Amino acid sequence: MSFTASSSRVLRSRAIPLVAASTLSISIYAVYNYSFPLRADSETPPAPSASSTSALIKRQNAILAASPGPHTPIAWGTNRYLTLSSDQSTTVLKKPTPLSRLGSTPYRDIVLAEQYGACVDANGDLWMWGAGYDPSGEMGKSLKGKLIALSSSGKLYAVSASKAFQDQKIYKEEMSWWSWLFGSSPGVDFIELKPESSLKRGERWKSVAVGTHHLLAATTKGRTFSLPLTPAANSHRQLGTNEEFSTSFPVPSSPQALSKVSELPPESDIRFATRLKEIHLLKGINVAQVAASDRTSFMRTSNGKVLGFGANEAGQIGLGTGGTIEIIQVPVEIVLAKNYPSGTSVECIDVVAAGQSTFFTVRRATPGSSTLIDLLSCGNGMSGSLGNGLWSSAGFAPVKVKTVSGLQEYSEKTKSFVPVEIHSISAAPSSAAHVFAVLDTVAQADKDGLQKGLYGRDVMVWGGNGDYQLGNGKRSSLAVPQHLLPIIPRLLSGTAAVTAESGLSSGTLSPMPHSRLQLHDGKANAYDPEGKLLKRNVKYEETVVAGWNASVLYNKIKL
Repeated sequence: MSFTASSSRVLRSRAIPLVAASTLSISIYAVYNYSFPLRADSETPPAPSASSTSALIKRQNAILAASPGPHTPIAWGTNRYLTLSSDQSTTVLKKPTPLSRLGSTPYRDIVLAEQYGACVDANGDLWMWGAGYDPSGEMGKSLKGKLIALSSSGKLYAVSASKAFQDQKIYKEEMSWWSWLFGSSPGVDFIELKPESSLKRGERWKSVAVGTHHLLAATTKGRTFSLPLTPAANSHRQLGTNEEFSTSFPVPSSPQALSKVSELPPESDIRFATRLKEIHLLKGINVAQVAASDRTSFMRTSNGKVLGFGANEAGQIGLGTGGTIEIIQVPVEIVLAKNYPSGTSVECIDVVAAGQSTFFTVRRATPGSSTLIDLLSCGNGMSGSLGNGLWSSAGFAPVKVKTVSGLQEYSEKTKSFVPVEIHSISAAPSSAAHVFAVLDTVAQADKDGLQKGLYGRDVMVWGGNGDYQLGNGKRSSLAVPQHLLPIIPRLLSGTAAVTAESGLSSGTLSPMPHSRLQLHDGKANAYDPEGKLLKRNVKYEETVVAGWNASVLYNKIKL
């Protein structure tokens, strides 16, 4: 699957389909860290006195100016399957804690699935850990260099999430090709996922998304395809076809190999299905992005329209109160303009689907008024994931997440108010979904202030919090987006207060806190998890990702 901001960010239990340049990535840096390192949950930092605040800020600024660098990926939430720590006695991280085994270095991407974690370093090598990958929870290199090849060729590959399958190396055809092309073995068994009929000349995969049982893909020509990942792949017609799925899969050639994987379901084999079928109902429609949630599929067209089909029991397709049918068997347009007065121009610019919740980022314009950016949500909001202040089991009509919608800031360049863009949305795939919205609050900032770390992208969070996945140190869920306290020491520089404020903004009418989590850009050398230098002076942006009842904040390499 893809790990782009515009695609599904969830690694599933069956396999990891990997695509083009913006896929999962990360690398490790084991040489230096901040002079003010993050403390583990068991440590309690002393609160600075008022008299020492000014000196502390000046000292931090001097240190950061002399030796700027990336921070170690920071995570919080459930550790039930050793996705955050290999310590089996630690079932949850209540507060943001460094993932020390990843080191202080930028990565291309990090994903926290339910039973395993995965990252990609600057070379495109895939590293995995967690009980779903290896019962010990230890990290291992899963795939060598695959993402770099995908970046240049636009091909789509799959590798099993289980180390038991990865280590078989039963099938030699792809490995022989890889070794001939790159002079080394990829390290594990993998397969290239191809369409039933060859792609057209110059056509390649552009957008990929993975649901619980199915995969969706769109090409640079706007064509859309689907692939079953389990026998339940078309249970709610999420493949875009009317046929039930059945298939056979290869049996390991040796008794020893068979014994190692006999306890795993057949769909855990990456050859369960390898040929994508074009969705004929969408022929002639130019699709720019695909998105997939649990058992639901979405397509965003090149002209800003959205189509949806599949499971709709919680209203996750967003057809309105009249669209309460539990299964939508064919692609249907989601008319987002219904949420606005007549005459309003509405264009969808991003779709994020996870679990039973869906989020639409739209650009709206009314004649005679400014263009604004809104976030609309629909589906299951029992965990507060819809962000509308309500706790509802079903939301059939998309509603505006008011706290992050319609925001404006003054531009000195244009001498007018301009919309605050939504930089990214990350939603967890779990039933008690939580959501991060990152606002592009640096678009109008001066370059000097950005370089000094005075300005950053604001982060808002809401939704389920049963495993402390929101990062606020509490366990109560939030139905309204709220700021987080600073997590990275560097974010306390400048004019921000070092001490925590008594309360943080949780609504549009509340004052914005001065001391809040903001994300910044930077440059640093990139390493792998074992401390090997891979690349120098790579550009990165701090990124926060909502995983399965857990979250991670890391430095994402900008491609």
